[in-house]
Formats: sequence, structure tokens, C-alpha cells
Amino acid sequence: MPMDERTKATVRTLLDRHPDGYVAETTGFTVTNTAAGLFRLLVLSILADDGAPSRAAVDATRALLDRHWDSAPEMAKSDERGRAEVIDRAGYGGAEQASRRLGEATRLVMDRYDGDLQRLRAAADGDAGRLRDLLREIPGMDDAGLTVFLREAQMFWPEAGPFVDERAAGAAERLGLPSDPRELLEDVARGGGEEKLSWLVGALALADVHDEYDGIRRTAEAAARA
Repeated sequence: MPMDERTKATVRTLLDRHPDGYVAETTGFTVTNTAAGLFRLLVLSILADDGAPSRAAVDATRALLDRHWDSAPEMAKSDERGRAEVIDRAGYGGAEQASRRLGEATRLVMDRYDGDLQRLRAAADGDAGRLRDLLREIPGMDDAGLTVFLREAQMFWPEAGPFVDERAAGAAERLGLPSDPRELLEDVARGGGEEKLSWLVGALALADVHDEYDGIRRTAEAAARA
């Protein structure tokens, strides 16, 4: 279905405001389809206390990565107490439990996937349900974490999507966009495919977090009239 001018303008406005994806904008690191890139995403996912992680969760993630514990082999060299101290200094509650979950998750990724979550994807063999089941087997991966992970991973793992979390779906409805994942992919993100969908879903979630609805509507309506 062709997009009307207002829909096109809304999408352009969203992506102009938030062009880099949710994780890149909030944490400063780019998610890549590499062993290290996917592990960094996993760390944030495990620490996430919501589909839009709190400032403390983001700060704790950045603090851990700043210690160069930014891949499974490097995180495996850390100890539980050291991780807990870093997480606690970042202002994240329950630092000891979080450190324990990260340690357990790292061991599973090392033991089962040789440190590379691309092997988890290969084990799912293109089955979307199996992919989610395997992700849920990682210690600390709850609904919030799965939201964070899938929203980004669908950029280069098509079987992870099309994925639109509840926050982004609600934002889409408020902005007059389809909230159904398949419609967003085929009618709105077409031409850009899963990569554009991932960015758009992240932009929608950020628009909701920052309550940017009025500004986006005004900008989009002005652009549509121009």
C-alpha cells in the first residue's frame, strides 16, 4: 500500500530525530553482527529493567564495556566481585545479582556458542520461535531483555523480526502509523527492509520515552504541506 505524504513525513521526522537506532543513541556503541557487537547488546539486554532501559542500566553497561569487558572472552576474565563493584558505582540496584547473572550468561555463551551469538542464530536454523527460546535460555534474559535484543538484532537477523515492542507500537498508533510489525516492514520500511525497520522501531520507542509526540506531529504536518 502506498504511503500518503503525512506518513512519509512522519517517518522522515522520526528518523531525522533518531537516526542511529535505540542502542547507539542511548549507549554510544553501535550494534554490529559480530561476536563482540552481539555480546555488547547482550550485556545491555541482561541489565535492562525495561524495554527502554533506565539510565542506571545504560550507565552500568557502559561502565562494564569501558573496562574492556566487551566480548564474551574478556568478560569471562572478570570476577563476580569486580563486576559488582563496577555495576554498583554506576548506580544500578542489585549489583551483586546482576553480576552473577552476567557471569552465568557469559559462561553459557562461551560453553555453548564458543563466545559468539551468531552460533546461537545458526542453532535456531531460521526458526523464529526457536531463536527466541534459545535467547531465553541465557541467564538474565527476561521479557525486557528480549525486547532490547530483538529490536536491534532484526537489523541483520531477519528471523528475529519483524519485531515491534509494545512501547513502539503504542507510539506508532499515536502518530498515525501502523503498529502491526508486518505492516511497518512492508508498507513503511519497504526499500530499507529490516535495517530501516529496526531504526524506525527504535525511533518510535525513543519518541515515547522523551514524549516527543507534539513536536513530531507539527514537524511532519508542516513537511507534508510543503
